[in-house]
Amino acid sequence: MSVGDLAREFPMTLPSFMKHVRTLEANGLIRTVKSGRVRTCVLNRDRLALVDDWLAEQRRIWEDRTDRLERLVTDPKEQQ
Repeated sequence: MSVGDLAREFPMTLPSFMKHVRTLEANGLIRTVKSGRVRTCVLNRDRLALVDDWLAEQRRIWEDRTDRLERLVTDPKEQQ
């Protein structure tokens, strides 16, 4: 998808949006290809899969922590 098409969905200026694009590109999550005046973004699905795996692990850790907190708050046995 072109950077301009992507940027239309967000309430920010194109230069501000480009800063985000450059950050994603610098971290290998996307790559951009310029053809004439149009810059197109392409996802790096392998790199995104790594991020998704890490996020899933973080989600599991925090769900375990909040479940323990809920048990502590709601179970009188846990409060002793």
